[in-house]
Amino acid sequence: MAFNIVKTEMIAKRESIAGVPETITSSDFDVRMREPEFTPDIQGGDEDSKYVTGDYGEDIAISGIKGATFTTMTKVASADAGLDSPPKWGKLAESCGLVGTSYAGFGYGYEPLQSGDKQTSTFHKIGISDDGTPVGLQSSTAGVMGNMTISAEGVGSPLKVNYDFKGKFSGITDLDNASIPSLTSPDTTVGAKFMNGTATIWGQELCVQSFSLSLGNTVEYLQCPSEATGILTSTIVNRQPRMEMTLIAPPASTFNPFTEITTEQEQAILLTFGDWSIEIPRAQILSYGESDANGKLAYDLTIKLNRNSGADATMQDESTFRLLQGAIA
Repeated sequence: MAFNIVKTEMIAKRESIAGVPETITSSDFDVRMREPEFTPDIQGGDEDSKYVTGDYGEDIAISGIKGATFTTMTKVASADAGLDSPPKWGKLAESCGLVGTSYAGFGYGYEPLQSGDKQTSTFHKIGISDDGTPVGLQSSTAGVMGNMTISAEGVGSPLKVNYDFKGKFSGITDLDNASIPSLTSPDTTVGAKFMNGTATIWGQELCVQSFSLSLGNTVEYLQCPSEATGILTSTIVNRQPRMEMTLIAPPASTFNPFTEITTEQEQAILLTFGDWSIEIPRAQILSYGESDANGKLAYDLTIKLNRNSGADATMQDESTFRLLQGAIA
């Protein structure tokens, strides 16, 4: 029997109690996740243990905490049920500390808030065998949280969200054919693309070539000896959002990155694409370089996202940005 690396399922479910594994069924298999990579993180408690015997022979070591790190990707697709409903992939965003808000009849928004720092999930990664009646090999993690990066690699490219998760790893189990979950009620809307939108940077509409926005979450295990895995849950301990952006250089009278940096300016950024927008009330350029974008002079910007602090009355003060589906009103 062999398990095909391409035939893999990845299923997530938000946990009612942080760190307590949820039972996952086909009804939870509703997000089109792509490109999963799973790595066990089992740390030895005394890896250097050896007898004092006058030679180099080592003694048996014990295993320590049992965790796992994994990555996956989704596209930025709108909710099938209406713009004021969360998209299917929203539960992954919530496990990265984003808190959702419905603007009834208009839209749905996500903001990074400290109240979302313990929105954990259970994940199952299932490899499928090549047999005529396939079986599954399931790796189970709970108490999962992570970081996410929203990006577009060029004009006309799809909007992607890449995730880096970590959680406690309970082990590997076999699944018979009847127990392998089936994709149920997935998102069916076509993902957004970086085209036919607007990019308002520092009050000016500029030609953005690509961007990448990382939430900048630092995620650590909350370790506890009372747990069989040595881990209660994963948790966010710091957040430093940063954006990398490439744009076509306009005249200095329109946009001057040198002046923006040297005078510590804070300005707003608005990117729109399809039903989605990224709203940043206070952005500050940290550094810039020059590059070639299809033969045109371009600026490569590193941008720091600062606390809202009342700059946008529709956002929480602590927020650094909002990912908005639809509109507020």
